[in-house]
Amino acid sequence: MERLADSRRVNRLTVSWATLLAAQFLLAIAAHAAPVTVGPVVISVPEGFEAAQTQRLKKTLITAWTKSVRSAGLKTLLQINVIDFGSAPGKPAAPQDLSIYAEKYLHQFLEGIERRRTNYVSSPIAHIKLAGLPAARATWNGAVGGRAAVGVMYSVIVHNRFAVIFHTQDLGSTPTSGMFEAMKSIEAATLADRLAVRPVTSPTQHP
Repeated sequence: MERLADSRRVNRLTVSWATLLAAQFLLAIAAHAAPVTVGPVVISVPEGFEAAQTQRLKKTLITAWTKSVRSAGLKTLLQINVIDFGSAPGKPAAPQDLSIYAEKYLHQFLEGIERRRTNYVSSPIAHIKLAGLPAARATWNGAVGGRAAVGVMYSVIVHNRFAVIFHTQDLGSTPTSGMFEAMKSIEAATLADRLAVRPVTSPTQHP
């Protein structure tokens, strides 16, 4: 009887460990975030970034995620702003026009950062491609409450209708590992199915 009882205890422990390992496996799979559609773009949010907020203002959708990378509650921010400026004209805009408008919106958003920072400086605008479209990017440095902060911001015009502003920031004077993860995801962003793109709404998780 004792052997039978011991055997049952061993079996229960084996089942418990198997259940625990299975749960850990499922959690590990879930940690790799699925692509998320935000307005006209699709982005794969880096592992460890958790949804922070979604705000809808007039013609504007603000979606953000944060990642705790150190103690004391310090977090890396990944944020996407989508501005819907109305129906696109029938004729596609020339690449140089898309680049000009991308830079225009980038300047506008950087000015907003500057107003909320001290000792603010920014890099020259870099002209790049995002999702195959002309885009603009800049790095900024400043201080928040006396602490050094750094950020990288991107701007791209999508479907001649949406200005999409990607932004990542953290404390410090140089980009952190969390920021590099966010930048990698931003630079790998793709366009949502144009037929499925509607006026600005909340982000949707892909099945």
